[in-house]
Amino acid sequence: MNNVKLRAKKAHKASFDYSAVFKKGDKVKVAREDPDMPGWYWCESKDGVWSWIPEEYLDRHGTKGTVTDNYDTTELTVEVGDTLDYVTEVKFWTLCRAHDGKEGWVPTANLTQV
Repeated sequence: MNNVKLRAKKAHKASFDYSAVFKKGDKVKVAREDPDMPGWYWCESKDGVWSWIPEEYLDRHGTKGTVTDNYDTTELTVEVGDTLDYVTEVKFWTLCRAHDGKEGWVPTANLTQV
């Protein structure tokens, strides 16, 4: 889906005022799976930062896990009508690139293809 343009059909405000950046091979503590969004796990980084990580980026073994690819939890705050570039999609969230070059996740349901 290279060069795919998306438009925000619903505004989204980033859920957290911080983000966590995980590198492939990072060890994390796995606390629980999100009951409302199966496949997302509440994990603690080696620096003590808690964040949701999708199972596609996580090799879990009980309460221990290893991040399987680089993963940045940054969400984008978008307004209705904002145009974004598609990067990838994971479990109902789409990684987008804004015109200023910033990348972040937006709920897929808030977006439509242009």
